[in-house]
Amino acid sequence: MSKRIAFIGAFSFDYPRNQILRVGLAEHGYEIISAPLPRGKSTLRSVLPLWQTMRRTSADFYLLAEFNAHLAPFAILMSKLLGRRLGIDYLVGLYDTYLHDRVTVSAQSLSARRYRLMDRWTIQHASLIFTDTQAHANFFETVAGESAKRMGAVPVGVYDAWWSPKVQPAGRPHDGLLIQFFGKYLPFHGVDVILEAAKRLESDAHLRFELIGRGQTFEAIQARAAQLGLSNVTFAAPVPASELPSLVARADICLGVFAAHPKTDYVVPNKVFQCMALGKPLITAQSKAVAAHFQAGEHFIAVQQGDPEALAAAICTLAESPELRAKVGQAAAQHIHQHFTPARVAEWLLPHLP
Repeated sequence: MSKRIAFIGAFSFDYPRNQILRVGLAEHGYEIISAPLPRGKSTLRSVLPLWQTMRRTSADFYLLAEFNAHLAPFAILMSKLLGRRLGIDYLVGLYDTYLHDRVTVSAQSLSARRYRLMDRWTIQHASLIFTDTQAHANFFETVAGESAKRMGAVPVGVYDAWWSPKVQPAGRPHDGLLIQFFGKYLPFHGVDVILEAAKRLESDAHLRFELIGRGQTFEAIQARAAQLGLSNVTFAAPVPASELPSLVARADICLGVFAAHPKTDYVVPNKVFQCMALGKPLITAQSKAVAAHFQAGEHFIAVQQGDPEALAAAICTLAESPELRAKVGQAAAQHIHQHFTPARVAEWLLPHLP
């Protein structure tokens, strides 16, 4: 009889992180129960539904999904009261969210200190807690101290909807080489660096940039593009997750993240794994996190963080060599399919599960 794992918390079914873990654990023989809470509710309004979910859902193990750091302390207390085994996917902590992602607090503010304390308490008291990279776990040591040494690192990986044999490219928007970014315009994405690189390459009519998505810094990025008078950049609206692979499959060169930002150094975002899985040559900023998973020059092209000149030069290098683009893309896809499929990602959790 298979063991039952219940995914709990406010999460989206099509977000890659929990989707990959659910599929991967199922491939290892676990029965997966998805018991999501409504998204967008306040912490206090979510506590009772969380309690009801944990009390009524029968499973051998409960996993609090990503982006539920506010609920993590409550989930820990509830698991102890109910005698349930609980794991926490601490993909992003509270301090990290408000200081680095939303940029709504300063490091020395009372709010930041409160978020630090909440992160520290969760990390200290969770029986199983993990994040996405070892570099990220090391960052949590600056937040939670020595207790963060017990955090595991489960890589993001990629869902098989992104495997290149299964993806048919959508129609190309124009002739020439398509250089593409997609994302939610978080500060560490460094889309401003992409714009500055595009400006340096504006005289080459063969190169066109496509930026897919909307998000936090989008309006500022649009204003900067207008200020630069860019004629080689197109802003495209976000699309449903199911449609994104075919849009990315038409790109000639894919772009990762580029900001000189703390988070750049300890996160390997979904887009890195996804573009590589499609066999696309990827350029992204060098970092401790990406270096732990991939070899620069073999699986991707690395550039200095926050350096548009270096990004422009890397784009030119790939643009001038179809052979290099094919070589890097093929090596990346092979590496992804060997090490970062759902089943391989889930292997990191197996020693800790019933």
